[in-house]
Amino acid sequence: MKRGFTLIETVVALTVIIAAIVGPVALITRGIFNFFTAKNKLIAANLAQEGIELVRLLRDNNIICDKQKDGVLNNNPPWNQDPEGGIISKTTTYQLSADSTVSMSCGGAPPINTPKLSLFTGSPLKLDPAGLYNYASGINTIFVRQLTIRNPLDTADNPDSDISSSDQMDIVSTVNWDERGIPKSVILRERFYNWK
Repeated sequence: MKRGFTLIETVVALTVIIAAIVGPVALITRGIFNFFTAKNKLIAANLAQEGIELVRLLRDNNIICDKQKDGVLNNNPPWNQDPEGGIISKTTTYQLSADSTVSMSCGGAPPINTPKLSLFTGSPLKLDPAGLYNYASGINTIFVRQLTIRNPLDTADNPDSDISSSDQMDIVSTVNWDERGIPKSVILRERFYNWK
C-alpha cells in the first residue's frame, strides 16, 4: 500500500519552509535599509563638519594675512572678514566648498587662497569622479549644506560673558537630505573666537 502526504501535511511543510525563508530575507532587507540610513547620516555629519572647518580656515587665513602684511596683528584684515570684502553678515546664509577659493591679498606677502563665501542658493552638493563633494562639477547628490554665521553675538546667542561679543562667532552648519520621502537633517554648532 502506498502512502502519500495529506493536504494538511503539505500545507504545514510549506508554512515551515516559507517561515524559514521569509525571516532571514526580512532581516536582510531591514539590514540593507539601516545600512543606507546610517551611511547617509555619516556622510551628512561629515559634510556638516567640513562646513565648520572651512569657516575655521577662513578665520585663520584672515589672521595669518593680518600678520603677514606688516608682522603685527592689528586687525587688518579683521578676523571675521569676508575675503571678497566686508564683514561676514549675521543675517546671511552661506554655502562653502573646498574647491571654491578666492585669492586674498596680504600686502607684500604672497596671496593666500581661502574658501569663498557664496550666498546660499539651496543647490545640492555634487559628487565628482574623485569622490569629493563640491558645487562645481559631478553628479547631484541628495545633500544640501547651508552655513549660518552669527557675528557679533547678541544676548539671544548667549555669548561668553568674559569675552567681548564682537570677538565671538557662532557657526551653524546644517545638512538636509530626503530619504524615501522623509526629510532628514544633521545640525552642528560651534563657537569661534578672535584668538589673536
